[in-house]
Amino acid sequence: MADLDRLIADGPTPGGARLDTLEDAVWARVALRRAKGREARLRLSALAVAALVGGVMGSQIVPPAKPAGGDLAVFSPRVAAAPLDLRSALG
Repeated sequence: MADLDRLIADGPTPGGARLDTLEDAVWARVALRRAKGREARLRLSALAVAALVGGVMGSQIVPPAKPAGGDLAVFSPRVAAAPLDLRSALG
């Protein structure tokens, strides 16, 4: 206990941390954290809007692909997946 009494009597050390600027430093860190949170929400919102616009525009602009009928149509995956009775009907 004598060491504690001596430390209290000596007072703060000259090179020690001062509490005068502690509150300002804490509020600066809080503001930085809030700014990072807003930035993250803004990025997520921009990504969601870009995905939505890309999905809508992609479904509206690009026509659906139609299989081309030709001499090699019998080798298409659609015919290969058909039942055997349809294959014989196709020729």
